[in-house]
Amino acid sequence: MFSKFERLVALRYLRSKKQEGTVSVIAVFSFLGILLGVATLIIVLSVMNGFRDELFTRLLGLNGHVSVYARGGNMDDYDYVKGLVKGLDGVQGAFTIIENETLVKSKSVSTGAVL
Repeated sequence: MFSKFERLVALRYLRSKKQEGTVSVIAVFSFLGILLGVATLIIVLSVMNGFRDELFTRLLGLNGHVSVYARGGNMDDYDYVKGLVKGLDGVQGAFTIIENETLVKSKSVSTGAVL
């Protein structure tokens, strides 16, 4: 996997000389720190990827396969459109979801406490 030159360079800097025993200890701790950091990164990315897949599977299970929107403005007769969609061949079920943009503002409540 590694060439002879690469092994030679790695061993040169990982081995300690007889006078300087701390260089080897520092090199080992540095190597173990990098090893632990990379292993943690790989594990976290794997878990997050699995979580993402599970989340999308569950969310797509809640959403329908087809969405019907009004061409311009609001759809006022959605019960009629729902009946038309239910009447199509192969449709097992239909339900109504009302989507609209809104703006929400929270009002801060003062407790009167003095810090």
